[in-house]
Amino acid sequence: GAAEKPEAMVELLKDFTGKVLHSSECTEDFEQYVNGKNVLLIGDGSSGEDLALRAVKLGAKHVYVTARSCEGQASETASWPSGKVTVIEGPPYKVLKGTHIKCQAVYWYEKKQKYRKDDEVEAVKVKDVDTVVMSTGYDYPSISILHDDLQLDSELTWSVSKGWAMDNNALTITLGSVKPSENLTPGSTCYSDVYRGVLIDNPNMMYITETYDSASTFLDLDVNANLVLAYLTGKVAIPKEKDMIKENQKQLEAEMQVPWLRTSMDGAYKEEAGELPENHWSENASDERAVEMNRMATSLLVRKLARDMQDAKYPVDLGNWKKLSPLGEKLVDINIAAGECRSSIEEENSEWKTFRDMEQKEFASLYTGTKSCALPGHWIQLKAEDGEPTKISTVK
Repeated sequence: GAAEKPEAMVELLKDFTGKVLHSSECTEDFEQYVNGKNVLLIGDGSSGEDLALRAVKLGAKHVYVTARSCEGQASETASWPSGKVTVIEGPPYKVLKGTHIKCQAVYWYEKKQKYRKDDEVEAVKVKDVDTVVMSTGYDYPSISILHDDLQLDSELTWSVSKGWAMDNNALTITLGSVKPSENLTPGSTCYSDVYRGVLIDNPNMMYITETYDSASTFLDLDVNANLVLAYLTGKVAIPKEKDMIKENQKQLEAEMQVPWLRTSMDGAYKEEAGELPENHWSENASDERAVEMNRMATSLLVRKLARDMQDAKYPVDLGNWKKLSPLGEKLVDINIAAGECRSSIEEENSEWKTFRDMEQKEFASLYTGTKSCALPGHWIQLKAEDGEPTKISTVK
């Protein structure tokens, strides 16, 4: 899709006199915009994290990452090389004197269905910013050329069934029973109007597309493609419309049972969770309750993949929707270990260590058990000679 540039942010940055880029524009000439400069990144997701590390590696003076919800990879990172990255809670809201940018924490206001400035948190002023990078993702690929009857709605809201209630979990004792919002956003594993690749209103239209979260994006897309092929060749029957709607509802409500997935779907739950104190056990990645809830979320993503693999006759057995196979559990372990790479960087190694330098025992092939290849040195110091491709054999 096209680069997502929020209108409000574009308007705000008209007063900024430095260089403004979107993450998609940070290519071969990125160094000239960051070397020796103060860089402000808008967005703490994977792009923000990657660009923060690249900027440090390319000689940035300091990098500031602004985070609206503090739920992205950059916010999960415990330490950064040479302490050159600062994560700020809250997006930019004012430009002063051309190069100073004020950021303010925000909170979700359920009644108005929008974010509001949190005046109880002191604003942060970042001075002398040279370069701003909008790490704000991409628009959903344009499908406006299609007839309305053929278009999926990636923002279509939905509601839980009458009488739905969340099962007790480790957060229940703190949050209690939170009434769900009337309008819930799409889930991590499916859009409410697309049943496993099939547009419910028009089953002749099928989509091979990623959802908001996945245990493995490329594997998910490949399985999605195999499932669509199975529909087209008649190997898998397309259910009746009412059954597709029913199954999607069940899947979305299963996500609502998982605290970390529910916070991304339900504004009311997100608002309550946002009131938890900073020292709450959920902020401690090693707390057994946090570990359990993290595994709940990851397991559901893998179970969805396992179910679709089974129906598509995909040549990998991760188990099914109800129970994962040992291979499926290994994929859960890999995903959790990947997340821990950011939260468990030792302070004594923080001058050079990044998540790319971590050698987790779980990082091994699902099929052969072969361990992942270690880098030939510290990532922050590795560089290929000019004109050489960046490969293990060429970096020094």
